[in-house]
Amino acid sequence: MNDAVERGVPVMTFDSDVPDSKRFSFYGGDDVLMGTQVMDELAKQMGGKGNVGIIAGNQNAPNLQKRVQGAVETAKKYPGMKIVGTFYHAETPQDAAAEVLRVRNAYPSINGFAMIGGWALFTPSLLTDLDPAKIKVVSVDALPVELPYVEKGLAPVLFAQPTYLWGFVSVKTIYDHVHDGKEVPPHVQMDLVRVSGENLGTWARQLKAWGFTDVDPK
Repeated sequence: MNDAVERGVPVMTFDSDVPDSKRFSFYGGDDVLMGTQVMDELAKQMGGKGNVGIIAGNQNAPNLQKRVQGAVETAKKYPGMKIVGTFYHAETPQDAAAEVLRVRNAYPSINGFAMIGGWALFTPSLLTDLDPAKIKVVSVDALPVELPYVEKGLAPVLFAQPTYLWGFVSVKTIYDHVHDGKEVPPHVQMDLVRVSGENLGTWARQLKAWGFTDVDPK
């Protein structure tokens, strides 16, 4: 990145940042805040008490570590909430779902999962392997394949990243900066969209409008 900038090529990042580089701007969320939102919502769904497992993806990813940090710190606000552990895994649907089941079997007292990424919900297997009457999930991401988890009540709330806007806002920011010479902020904030049963249809239609072809028609 720095080499490109030094050769006169402006560089912008989105989704995952390289804050110590010479990029001129970053479009993405506040990862600590993402973890905070997930844990606050899970506490709400669990009535402020219960045992929680954090499903955390790649242990070496700085953005995910910040989300874990936000979740852990937020849990301290709720005396009745206990974090049993933070569990890492390869970021594939199969590996993530397998880790959820492994953790559930190893720690049967867990009745809530804070997922800082939605990998485990990219496969429908947990729809039958977990009982929504006994366990609640709150996760980042709300792509079409994950929406049945909201419908069934296993994941009453998903926090969607508006992925279409990664491209749209990034290109617009580059245009404003490079073509129009405007000052742009070093961090253009991306806010998560809270998806629940109340706005599930609206969100599904938004995904379809953005070009997703795997949205369930119902």
